[in-house]
Amino acid sequence: MSVATFEDIRSQAEARLEKNMKVKSMIIDRLGLDVEPAVVSDNQPLFGRGLEMDSLDTLEIVVMVNNEYDVLISDDDFEAFGSINALVDFVEAREV
Repeated sequence: MSVATFEDIRSQAEARLEKNMKVKSMIIDRLGLDVEPAVVSDNQPLFGRGLEMDSLDTLEIVVMVNNEYDVLISDDDFEAFGSINALVDFVEAREV
């Protein structure tokens, strides 16, 4: 069993931050939102008081995730839309 070094952990954290920023940017672009990705919290809800997505926006995100990461989101996978972190967690758990 290998022990992760500080550099390994730092590299993983940087990669995660980059992926979160990419997903935020793709959502903002795809939905035509007037907000900068840097001001959207990774834990901000995607629905309600968050990015205020609706059901049509959800379909756009499902297509975006499928096209970009080759990951399918089904009707039962509602937890994926809790936040940017939840969506990235969902994608990373299912990426090939």
